[in-house]
Amino acid sequence: MYSPFPYDRLPSKDEFFGRAKELEKLEALVDYSNNALIFSKRRMGKSSLIHALFEKYDKKYICLYTDIFDITSKEDFISNLLKALSNHTSKKFELKNAIKKLSQLFKRVRFEPTIDTNTLEYSIKPNIISLGFEEMMEEFFNSLNELSKTSKIILAIDEFQQIAKITDVNLDAILRKYIQNRSNISYIFLGSKRHILTSLFEYKAPLYEMATHMELQALNLEDIFEYSKKYLDISFEMCEYLYLKSDGETKLIQQILHLLYIQKEKTVSKEQINSALKEIISSKDSSYRLLFDTLGNNQKIALKIVGKYKSGIFAQAVLEEFNIKKQTLQSSVEALFKNELIDKNDDRYFIPDRVFELWVERLV
Repeated sequence: MYSPFPYDRLPSKDEFFGRAKELEKLEALVDYSNNALIFSKRRMGKSSLIHALFEKYDKKYICLYTDIFDITSKEDFISNLLKALSNHTSKKFELKNAIKKLSQLFKRVRFEPTIDTNTLEYSIKPNIISLGFEEMMEEFFNSLNELSKTSKIILAIDEFQQIAKITDVNLDAILRKYIQNRSNISYIFLGSKRHILTSLFEYKAPLYEMATHMELQALNLEDIFEYSKKYLDISFEMCEYLYLKSDGETKLIQQILHLLYIQKEKTVSKEQINSALKEIISSKDSSYRLLFDTLGNNQKIALKIVGKYKSGIFAQAVLEEFNIKKQTLQSSVEALFKNELIDKNDDRYFIPDRVFELWVERLV
């Protein structure tokens, strides 16, 4: 069965909407081999935007993508970059020829076939056991430069803020050396932790002025309405209601629209939207309870306060309502922030996962 509202997969060309200006700006940057820094909350459509860009340029340029969310070392970082290149090559050529081409390109890194035990599909993985970090970095970027002599390259690194957690080397300073000495290559850095991500590119930081900043805002309400009314009997008022309940979070909007689409019974109403939202929240109740139970009592109180008030959370009335001292609340908020359970935009605190935020609001 088909749904035109994908929420747990990347959209097709026909399903991608509302990002024409952002896509046009990215195209202008990569066409002239410039770099981009794209940041937003999670679930706002960064990966979908890059997917749309790659769909357009895949036959024209070499398009590489890697997500470094789970890296814990500098070796993990370069290994991910090498895998991105080997995955691209294995898709473009028959396995034997792909390994041959990679072997010609790399002097010290060796590549070998591997099989996915679940899908039984063959792919290629780099064998890096005998190489040090510096050697792997040099090999990878030298190979990129060699490839860029005959083709333009786009390298997108998702969750780029994770490099800040690698403390035994200054990855940003090392990357600057390779990025500034490039030709015919565009780097796209993506991330969801705005404060950490932008700090890597701020004044006096090694990557300062190495990329054009782009903050991915919520989809335009009018664009959502124009697309959704093709498939649903929905008024602009109901679309706006759905938008506000979702706080503009792209994935949640799509998931609600998907649930409304598969019902296909009658005109969309507030009751239907609320019912779909309730179904989504309920489906995640057990996982949210497990997460909530891992928190200390003061952190639970802090999370409830953020869920209820967003701003002015240290006001005396709030402290008295929840029977908590200001210093205790401050340390608890810092702990939640460090664990990425809450975030802050100017003076407003919020829970980045909108569904979790709505779940927490129910506790208050």
